[in-house]
Amino acid sequence: MNYPSILLSLCLTLSTSNLYADDHTHEHEEHGAHEHGAATLALAVGEEGLEIMLESPAANIVGFEHAATTDADKQKLADAVKKLKAGAELFSMNTEAGCTLKSAEVVSALLGNAAETANEAHNDMDVTWSFACTQPAELKEVAVKLFAAFPDGFQHIKAEWVTDKGASAVELDKDDTLKLTP
Repeated sequence: MNYPSILLSLCLTLSTSNLYADDHTHEHEEHGAHEHGAATLALAVGEEGLEIMLESPAANIVGFEHAATTDADKQKLADAVKKLKAGAELFSMNTEAGCTLKSAEVVSALLGNAAETANEAHNDMDVTWSFACTQPAELKEVAVKLFAAFPDGFQHIKAEWVTDKGASAVELDKDDTLKLTP
């Protein structure tokens, strides 16, 4: 099973909100409710590893949602993107799975690589991390470190995941370890 279909399955199975109203491509145009401090994290374990997708208001990550026009805002945005692309520092897996960060993609109208939202005061950031795992069947835990990385942003994150053994979800209000197996 490939990642897009796993994420689609996860979203259809777990999401009761309108957060996944789009077609699950990398061109996210609408996220439903836009709540500062809140975000959604979707994890999918596949045959080659793990894909993690974060959907969040930009304010949770950079502290603002307007276009970065000042040098200070441009620096905050650059620093946040650098931190997000270092996904191995934001997530860690149990060592038996042998996972390493393969890629990280940050998409936001603030970066000019996503469609502008109807209300430019409410821009989002979507991040997708792909981890290659030598033993994906051994992947049992994922430690989430987003609260420590962005201490002034996240208040709660709805984490949802799907594996070949099932799907589940939990609400995080601090950094914690997700147990992917029942």
